[in-house]
Amino acid sequence: MKKIFLASCFFCFAMNIVAQTPQVPTGTPGERQLPVPKLKPLAPPDLIVTVITFVSIVFNADTKKYTIRIIATTKNKGQVQSAKTQLQAYTKKTSGSWIVMGSAGNVKIIDPGKIYSAVYIFEGIELPIGREPFEFRVKTDSGNFIAESDETNNYSETIVITPSRR
Repeated sequence: MKKIFLASCFFCFAMNIVAQTPQVPTGTPGERQLPVPKLKPLAPPDLIVTVITFVSIVFNADTKKYTIRIIATTKNKGQVQSAKTQLQAYTKKTSGSWIVMGSAGNVKIIDPGKIYSAVYIFEGIELPIGREPFEFRVKTDSGNFIAESDETNNYSETIVITPSRR
């Protein structure tokens, strides 16, 4: 009886060791017996302006120029970190064409899937004194510094601003 008990213990112990031994696939790399990994390259950064919020507009009577303050949120939809870039403002009268407004604001490095919000101040648009509404939008990566997966989606929505004079 002792022999049977010892034999069964040895058998269970041996089976336990075999079950824990890692299984190595047979064949050599590159042959059909081994699975070929399917690697997808990471998508480059893709910057979009998700929200612009109008804060204020101030008219300087001496220079006949407006200063516009907004809050803009930029998102990186890509799978790779973006480099630093810029956000440029554009304006147009309802029947005109888009013109650049002042100098561009800075956008910091954005990790994949993250957002960056900041207050931006744009100066320099020359409009006739009055209350004529005009359209306003911003574009991220306006200098095209970043190679993006989609270069066509960098503009924000267009908002209409109606200046008031006191």
